[in-house]
Amino acid sequence: MADLRCDIAIIGAGIIGTSIAWHLARAGCTNVAVLEREPNPGMGSTAKAAGGIRAQFASRINVELSALSIPAFERFRTELHSDVVFNQAGYLWVTNRPADVKAFEANVRQQRSFGLDVKLVDRREIERLAPYVKSDDLVGGTFHAKDGYAPPADFVMGYFKESKRMGVTYLTDAPVTGATVKDHRVVSLATMSGEVRAEQVVIAAGAWSKTIGAMIGVEIPIEPVRRQCLVTHPIREGMNHPIPMTIDYATGIYMHTESGGVLIGLADKEEPPSFNENADPDFIAKIVELAMARVPLLETSSILTQWGGLYEVTPDHHPVISNVPPLKNVTLAAGFSGHGVMHAPATGQLVAEMLLGKKPSIDLSCLRFTRFREGCMINETHVI
Repeated sequence: MADLRCDIAIIGAGIIGTSIAWHLARAGCTNVAVLEREPNPGMGSTAKAAGGIRAQFASRINVELSALSIPAFERFRTELHSDVVFNQAGYLWVTNRPADVKAFEANVRQQRSFGLDVKLVDRREIERLAPYVKSDDLVGGTFHAKDGYAPPADFVMGYFKESKRMGVTYLTDAPVTGATVKDHRVVSLATMSGEVRAEQVVIAAGAWSKTIGAMIGVEIPIEPVRRQCLVTHPIREGMNHPIPMTIDYATGIYMHTESGGVLIGLADKEEPPSFNENADPDFIAKIVELAMARVPLLETSSILTQWGGLYEVTPDHHPVISNVPPLKNVTLAAGFSGHGVMHAPATGQLVAEMLLGKKPSIDLSCLRFTRFREGCMINETHVI
């Protein structure tokens, strides 16, 4: 590739980078280059995500991002001419701890203030929504019918194909290997394919964003942390697929329909930062044990496949969507801590607005890059 000049260079062609590219192109800005280290878009963390899409959060900004994203997912098939299926089977949170119910009540009040029809549910309603769940010890939960899940790779392909058709350039097998910074501006990016010069640079590199930060002289507080999932063989009796995304709040186990079976995941709270994406047999066994304790029906199936993927984790489990002082032409959109897929439509819209000099549709000041050193951390209890 010969050296390239563009208005905006986006580092990362996962769901965040491709969403930003499509939103820019839709607004008429097509002199955009997306730089991706993998052979194809969406092959990094996006490909290994569970694909959950929900509005049930505790922090106001996460609820706002979801309230903007969910309608976009509902429009995705028509707006992007894609065959992607958004299974709006709902999210069902359940708990056996009475203290959790008080927190659920406060969260639901906030969620409903945004017009979201989130409901508190008792044990009888849980049994109706999820008859496969062991419910004798449960004391309550919450449910939102417009939540759901979908294959993340399909969304990436939708954004990629449409933005490329509109004129966005994609450079794959093109990891960024260095950068030139002058007068507080990134003036060029070095890739394996040549040099890219851009007026604006967007870092949407997910778990690899800290590495890019080191190249431009900025400490980006994002760490890669492994999360692990498995999928069972098909379960044809006892589950009316697609089931709601079902989360046992006390243990952190979550599950939803996948290929006629069930995708099951769990976060290891003791997992140290690393780029390790291998599945750990001992931890997979723990996932299975906890999952069967809440859904005994799983004993009738077995594991079809298992994998590890990377969360891009910030100190407060919220993303950074902001400029990156002291650099004058760099925007960071990363650190979603497991929520990148579900907040990709909102992020693409908001970052495009920022880059084009418009006021973002949501106040993003709480997601500023400087909040960590300022001690302005955001609290979120609903992290899985």
